[in-house]
Amino acid sequence: MSHYVYKSNTARRYLANLYANGLQKSRYLSDDEAVQLLERIGVFKFKGYVYAFRPHGHAYSFDDAVLLFYFDKYLSRLLMDMTSGIETRLKATLIEVCYKHISNLPKGHLQKDNPFFYLIKNNYKNRNPRLFGPSVDNWKAVTSITHSERYIHYGLYYHTKYDFVSNQAKYLSSVTTISLSGNINYPPFHYFVESATLGTVKYLIKHLKIGTVDIKDQVARKFGITNPRVDFLPYLERLNEVRNRAAHRERLFNRSFRSVTHIDHYKTLSHTIRQHGFLDVYLFLFFMLGKLSSSDYPTLDVFEKEEVARLFRSFRRDYYIRRESMFLTKKMKRKEFEKIRRFILKGMK
Repeated sequence: MSHYVYKSNTARRYLANLYANGLQKSRYLSDDEAVQLLERIGVFKFKGYVYAFRPHGHAYSFDDAVLLFYFDKYLSRLLMDMTSGIETRLKATLIEVCYKHISNLPKGHLQKDNPFFYLIKNNYKNRNPRLFGPSVDNWKAVTSITHSERYIHYGLYYHTKYDFVSNQAKYLSSVTTISLSGNINYPPFHYFVESATLGTVKYLIKHLKIGTVDIKDQVARKFGITNPRVDFLPYLERLNEVRNRAAHRERLFNRSFRSVTHIDHYKTLSHTIRQHGFLDVYLFLFFMLGKLSSSDYPTLDVFEKEEVARLFRSFRRDYYIRRESMFLTKKMKRKEFEKIRRFILKGMK
């Protein structure tokens, strides 16, 4: 393997090379406007969308590549919203399941109705459980909070009203805890989960147990996964992957994603498409949100005609995308837009 040699490139020089290599010039933007767009997007990021046309780049234009980029940007915004909705549902379910089981423990049990149970070592399946990172740092002791500030956010309110030393003495004095950090005002479980990152929520679902109850299996049931042979963990891994790619503005529409074991109606709808493709991910997100019923979407064709078609309509009408693309999404003729829509849809499948 050879060593890497960096070659500097300006937006104007790169655009000239694109045209020289066969990509058609923009029909709606001047060269100066095209350069301005490239400088906003970044040459390196834009290359990924030009490469998507290979080996048929001569059949597409600069406008088509720009549309690919902004469609992906629109997807990123949509996926952040959908994954946030799933994260909210995961948190609510995790809290509900765990509190149900600690309340069902027999009278006199050390952990019955103990809101700090998640700090007890025996409640984890892994040998050396540890909570760290932003989810814990959020609860560092705060020394100065004004009277008006503390009611702005539940975390600030908790910091001014409760301290971990008192709670540790009451709830954790006779048990072995996980590794705890100093200067952290560990809150009750529901406070901790609500402010936790998706990565921490995934860790808790994966590793927590209460007695003989595996919390992962209980949460999976709430999401419709009742077959014990179907592992819920790959669902959480895929969710995390989709969130990270959307948050970091990676290419989405034609990428490969982690796979999951398809079940029930989700399996019925997805059996004709690539399991690692974006369309399968889109079905997955609807499934995780509890919105993939057979009555609403009896076939994949119905899903495409309703949800995927709505996705493209909303993208083309989006005000912010129009402004950022110098109104290219509005200027482009219907026939041209339909051509690139078909290209995107092929990549999604």
